[in-house]
Order: sequence, then C-alpha cells, then structure tokens
Amino acid sequence: MADARTSVFGAIAVVAVLVGVVAGAHALWGVPLPASARNVPPTGEAGREAADRMAVADFQHGFESYDHVRTFADVVDLKFLGDSEVDAYREAGAGAARLTVASNRPEGQVLVTVVRVADEGAARRTATELDDQQLGFGMKRIGPEHGVDRIARVVRQDGATPPAVVRAHYAHDDLVVRVELNARSADRAEHFGDLLARQLGVLPADG
Repeated sequence: MADARTSVFGAIAVVAVLVGVVAGAHALWGVPLPASARNVPPTGEAGREAADRMAVADFQHGFESYDHVRTFADVVDLKFLGDSEVDAYREAGAGAARLTVASNRPEGQVLVTVVRVADEGAARRTATELDDQQLGFGMKRIGPEHGVDRIARVVRQDGATPPAVVRAHYAHDDLVVRVELNARSADRAEHFGDLLARQLGVLPADG
C-alpha cells in the first residue's frame, strides 16, 4: 500500500515510509508521526470549547495533545496517512480537522482523527472509500461494533510491532471519523470495541 498511517511516539524512532509494493504492505502496520509533532500537557475533553462539534474523546493513559492540528493540511503534514487516503479526503473537500493520540493505554496506542468534509453525503462516501482501502491493503473485515460496520483488522506474526492493528471509519454529519488501535497483542485488539465506544460517546455514528 502506498498508504500508511499509525503513529509511534516518544522513544520510538521514526520509520521511513516505503514506496511501491513495499509501501503497500507497510501501511498495514502504520508509520509514526514525525518527531516535530507537538507533545504538550493534555487538556482532555473538559478543556475543549463546548461549541466545538469536532470533539475527540479523552482516552487517558499517555494522552498526547495535538491541539495545534486544526486543518486537514496539519494532518497531512504529520505523514501518517498514505497518498490514496489523502486523495480521498481532499476529493471530499476536507477542511477543519482534529487529532488525538493516547500511546500508553493497556490495549495499546489509540489514534483518532476527525475531518470535516463538504457535506453529510461526502462524509459517508469518504468513510466507505477509506474503509474499502483497508480491505485492499489486506486487512480483514470484523465487526460491527456499536453500530459501526466499517472496521478492519490485521494480525501480524513473528513478533512484529505492533502485533495487531484495528481501524474503524464512520460519518457524523459532515465529519469523517477514523479510530485506530495499534494493539499490544492480538488478544488486546479484542478490546477495540470499548475504545470505539468512547469516541462514539462524543461523536455518534450516523445511521
């Protein structure tokens, strides 16, 4: 896959994004955010303006604030999305964006991206297109969880890191929401539904 996403922070070194077929396979495991990405004290949900319709849940356990991410261009600059993902968002009219990361949860690292697109129809089409890309990358359909059907998972072998990745995409009005778990083990990936539920608590999925 020429598309890669996941992030790894702190002491974990930045992994280079591969190209061609190698890049395709690499997208299953994700790429880290650059060291230049900001890491400031968390504000949590209580620190966000009530008027902000692009809320992200507070996942606690090593919450790293990316409050400087306000537009889709900021998301692209972090280089955890692949080219076809970026294209899908841009074709939908991606504008404002939010990002949250919690690296130290017992289940593994959680990453949530919320992007506003042109309208509700564009949000649903984009969520579906992004989900289809996951299957094209070799991930397998699982779910549904809490009414969200667009969930895909891959389990790696031979001690690879992360051992398992689970991703969900859904629409909320004119927003595309992406929830990812880079699980510490295949067993802990089974708890993805609980983490997804946290985000659904602040931005429910449309029917």
